[in-house]
Amino acid sequence: MFKRIILLFLIIYAFKGCTKDDICPPDTATTANLVITFNDIANPTVLKKVKFLTVKTNNSDSIEVIPRSSTDSIVLPLNTNRDTTKYLFINTTITETDTIVNIDRMMFTYSRENGYVNRACGFRTEFDNLNATLEEEGNENWIEQVIPKRETVKDENSAHLTLLH
Repeated sequence: MFKRIILLFLIIYAFKGCTKDDICPPDTATTANLVITFNDIANPTVLKKVKFLTVKTNNSDSIEVIPRSSTDSIVLPLNTNRDTTKYLFINTTITETDTIVNIDRMMFTYSRENGYVNRACGFRTEFDNLNATLEEEGNENWIEQVIPKRETVKDENSAHLTLLH
């Protein structure tokens, strides 16, 4: 009986230490990612899948962010510690006789504004004045045009950029 009373006190004590602020609710706005759609260069209002797309960070320790996939839209994180983020957009074309890998380099520049959400969620970063610069490679770019849709990245409700290919 004494063990049950001690166990009861331990359980009450454990739950007494938890507060609502210890868990970040899933509907709380935190740092948003960059939303990019891929559209057809011949008809810019129509989504067009990239058959074999891979996205990697463009730095010394290149990390695969989007593994090879067939998609017409992606979500990418922006660097919260710097005012630039660089990515490699890799389009692979596979034919019966050959595999062609075309890499386009893109740099995103922005200004950051940090804000405190709460104890459980921590801080969030909003990105303002978003600008995307595609490194020109003459006729070698598979991304033909970058169309900005929104200059501020604070949610993921709609696309921030459209890439025509």
